[in-house]
Amino acid sequence: MRFFLALLFPALLVVSQAAPDPDPARFANEIKAFEAADAKSPPEKGGIVFTGSSSIRMLSLPKVFPGLKALNRGFGGSHISEVNHYLELLVLRHEPSTVVFYCGGNDLWDKKTPEQVEEDFTEFRTRLFAKVPGARLIVMAIRPSPARVSIRGTEVAMNARFKKAAEADRRITYVAGSWDRFLEDAGKPKPELFVDDGLHMNDAGYAVWKELLTPLLEKPAAAR
Repeated sequence: MRFFLALLFPALLVVSQAAPDPDPARFANEIKAFEAADAKSPPEKGGIVFTGSSSIRMLSLPKVFPGLKALNRGFGGSHISEVNHYLELLVLRHEPSTVVFYCGGNDLWDKKTPEQVEEDFTEFRTRLFAKVPGARLIVMAIRPSPARVSIRGTEVAMNARFKKAAEADRRITYVAGSWDRFLEDAGKPKPELFVDDGLHMNDAGYAVWKELLTPLLEKPAAAR
């Protein structure tokens, strides 16, 4: 019967196979650490917040962006759904003028569709702009990597959705170079920009981010 229904209504099969959200409680200790840091030294509102998954978490702001006053609120191998779960504590309470966002790659790797990821991103930006209407959102492309060449097609599809959102809202900047600059002329990810796991960036990879982001972070929000 299921085979027969799948032939007649293939969309039903797609819905039933939608990947579930992971339990955000797995990052409870990391979130508690952010809360403790905020309590010890409350950040000023209206600043810059970096948020997202492990590529943000592993970003050393003092090393890559010396002198930049910003908060790093990246955690673990998070999905956008988990960033949304903790959004008030991570981002909204700081009422940022600028948010740098990198997330979504883990979602795709864990079998979520670009449609699912786009829904979560829509929630993220909707809640951000509801809290801080004048904020600027800088979206880094889901980066191509040697370890995840098998999902390159879905990464491209999701990045197209990020770009479309940016084209529809002048408050959003999609950083196309954060995909292009990680590819060789032949279209393969540049291995020299990654650590041994073939997924996370080394210093040379973060130098690309620095080159791409510095002009955007130096630009006043009102001038975007």
